[in-house]
Amino acid sequence: MSKYRKFNRRSILATALAGLLAAGLGAGAQAQTYPDKPIRIVVPFPPGGAADTLARALSQQLNDALGKQVIVENRAGAGGTIGTNAVARAEPDGYTLLLGNVSTLAIAPSLYPNLNYDPVKDFQPITLIGKSPLVFAINPALPAKNLPDLIALASKEPGKLTFGSSGAGSITHLTGEVLNLATRGNMVHVPYKGSSPVLLAVASGELSMGVTQVVEMLPQYKAGRVGAAAVTGTEKSPALPDVTTARSQGIKGLEATTWYSLMAPAGVPAHVVDRLQPALQKVLANPDLQKRYADEGLILSGSTPAELSAFLRTEVQDWAAVIKQAGVKLD
Repeated sequence: MSKYRKFNRRSILATALAGLLAAGLGAGAQAQTYPDKPIRIVVPFPPGGAADTLARALSQQLNDALGKQVIVENRAGAGGTIGTNAVARAEPDGYTLLLGNVSTLAIAPSLYPNLNYDPVKDFQPITLIGKSPLVFAINPALPAKNLPDLIALASKEPGKLTFGSSGAGSITHLTGEVLNLATRGNMVHVPYKGSSPVLLAVASGELSMGVTQVVEMLPQYKAGRVGAAAVTGTEKSPALPDVTTARSQGIKGLEATTWYSLMAPAGVPAHVVDRLQPALQKVLANPDLQKRYADEGLILSGSTPAELSAFLRTEVQDWAAVIKQAGVKLD
């Protein structure tokens, strides 16, 4: 009877060891073969915009870095939340990724009370892609050329100065509201459908000022149709080297930037992150790609998943505070 027990224990141990080895070999094989089919990067905005253009440039580079096709899929709607939610609910296998940005991941949670995803819990960060400051574009005839002058003018003539944004609840709107808080609410917000009509309105004098992304205002600025009072962020934009930051002008709280990141659904295997993150780091270090986007105001800069996770948590909290303080609500 004792021999039987001894034999049985050995059989059980051998079977268990074989199972463990098989599992380990399986995980190793998966890590070595990923990716073995095309990868989708979902852009939650329409084709042709800044996010779409960036995703397509990165996908071309990743094709070579990963040795597999990387395709871009546009799933626009509801301020980018539809496509973002679709990725949050996708299979966490590494073949569906998200081009995340400040609007969909940091701002949306405080604007949409019934949002179907949690930007922190429902995604696995891969890497930060880059940041771009915003710019306060002003009408050249305005008797104020910097932010302190704008604040003084708005305080002197309440309700006269207007600022345009690309839409209610957008980062351009919220950034303008931060400046408006410094004027005690004396500027009037005018929402537009996109930045192009904002810049045209600033150039014509219909608006006193507009808050836009650097790349969007560059043509009008270079043509002399609009001026620039300041950029947000902590550093000057390489695309606007002669324009100082709000911080350097003594205006605090205007460090907002438009940023982009690569995200995967939560629960994605570690080997997927380990494969994607260094591949994208290599792509982002490409000098030609860096110069191309620096000329447009976007500074490419990668990160570790942990760094992006911490950054995202801070951004969610900071924008929640801005939205609450400014009293911004979507109808």
